Amino acid sequence: MYVKEVFSIWRLLKGIWPGVLAVTAYAALVFYLYQYQDWHFLVFPLSIISIVGTALSLLLGFRTNSAYDRWWEARKSWGAIVNDSRTLIRQSLSFIKTEPDEKKAIVENITHLQIAWCYALCNSLRRDSVLVNAHLHLTEQELDYVARHDNIPNAILFLIQERLNYAYDKQYLNTLFFQNIDDTLSRLCDSMGQCERIKNTIFPTQYSFFVHFIIFLFTLILPMGLIESLGRIAIPITFLISFLFFYVEGISYIMQSPFEGNHNDIPMTSLSRTIEINLLQLIDAPLIPDKILPKDGYVM
Repeated sequence: MYVKEVFSIWRLLKGIWPGVLAVTAYAALVFYLYQYQDWHFLVFPLSIISIVGTALSLLLGFRTNSAYDRWWEARKSWGAIVNDSRTLIRQSLSFIKTEPDEKKAIVENITHLQIAWCYALCNSLRRDSVLVNAHLHLTEQELDYVARHDNIPNAILFLIQERLNYAYDKQYLNTLFFQNIDDTLSRLCDSMGQCERIKNTIFPTQYSFFVHFIIFLFTLILPMGLIESLGRIAIPITFLISFLFFYVEGISYIMQSPFEGNHNDIPMTSLSRTIEINLLQLIDAPLIPDKILPKDGYVM
């Protein structure tokens, strides 16, 4: 069985434990002051706490849904990239009509460019060195060309378009087939744009700050509302409730940025390697690389 989920949960817990333990210590202090120092003015109306808790639940629900929408849109974009990459090479193999050797050279070049595009897009979304893995599928002339561009994936996509234009000009492709392949390239470009939009659109900081403020306010008054009726039991109850709110907020924080290379992010490197294997097998390449498991996809 996979234990990736265990590592992901542990990573999230490490981030929220300081806040949860601080709130628990604060609840213990409130109990001490109320019970042993007669600070009875610390009692807070439970009805107000219920209202604040309800409002906080609604805010966290909206934030979590918004974060999940970003994550799911990113996953759908990469699912489309996998499908369109396969379609591009399948169309190239089926539609290009010329001598076998020349057809093989053209299709192999398009295949390696498409694989390089997937790796370059993956690296650019993670702000890594863009040509890692991608350079293995590019010639020196192609490397020199794409290195002059700010958006290297877009430059690689243009090289694919040039190869198809060459085949069309040589009448290796008829107009209908050329239009079909061009539509596939357009979908790949759309998927790239969607990923870049998600990456470059920051989740509203004002909203995140407001949620954090409401959580702080709620955990500040929570033990005051429970201490009179529950006594020392208010301490573990405060721990449990604050843990739930911190945990849900932590989940939404991680999911709102699906391209950062975290444990719950889109496994773009694994998907790119899957694309590489599929495309190389389509052109009967002699060397097929091994699969890459998603990050921390250990087998127990």
